[in-house]
Amino acid sequence: MAARLYARHLPLAWLYRRAAQSQGRHYRAALCSELKRPLVIEEVASRPVGPHEVRVDVHFCGVNFADNLVCRGQYQEKPPLPFTPGMEFSGTVLETGKDVSTVKKGDPVIGVCTNLGAMAEECVIDQKTLWRIPESVSLQDAAVLPVSYGTAILALEHRAGTQPGETVLVTAAAGATGLAVIDVATNVLRAKVIAAAGSDEKCKLAMQRGAQFSVNYSQGSLKEAVKKLAGSGGVNVAIDMVGGDIFLESLSRHQRQRE
Repeated sequence: MAARLYARHLPLAWLYRRAAQSQGRHYRAALCSELKRPLVIEEVASRPVGPHEVRVDVHFCGVNFADNLVCRGQYQEKPPLPFTPGMEFSGTVLETGKDVSTVKKGDPVIGVCTNLGAMAEECVIDQKTLWRIPESVSLQDAAVLPVSYGTAILALEHRAGTQPGETVLVTAAAGATGLAVIDVATNVLRAKVIAAAGSDEKCKLAMQRGAQFSVNYSQGSLKEAVKKLAGSGGVNVAIDMVGGDIFLESLSRHQRQRE
């Protein structure tokens, strides 16, 4: 059951607010008061910023699968009720603590809420998990970069050590993280990508975003299809976000050199 936001001005994909000029002591936030139930919008009291913290006027926030899980009580972290979900956001700086040196009032920024809280009109966050964004990047586009692209970079570079010319298999390739994997693998690391997804439409999207090959795993064996594309040597890196049988096929010894 997907988490829903009950407010006329809050679309399902984004929590959006135009920057306000006033700095009231209360702001609106989406609250999960009961697991597996729709979110509600309530007024929340602002809190002071600490020496290393920044108050941000939130313009957009991403809605990720992990947000769904945490609102169902199925995530590895289980915050006490009520809580405000949301792991990534973009906005402008409203206020900085006395020891903040990385950003200033008015800067456009993106951030990662390690303790959730992004689905709100404002949030207070440590400067270490906040970054200024260039003027050429819109706040809407920037809001979805931290989680999906952070995951892609961690998996491809830090875990797998992907090298130019290697072949990467990614499942759920048309999702946010899958598309980020395709982008980073092809345009940054110069690797080849086999994109696996559950429909022809999703495979087409993955190819449009830079994948060299695609496999619709709803139409047959993923392992056999990948063996035909990658040859006897298999793929070098497999990144799976589906689980179950697809996970087992992705990591089959017949197509894996490194995972």
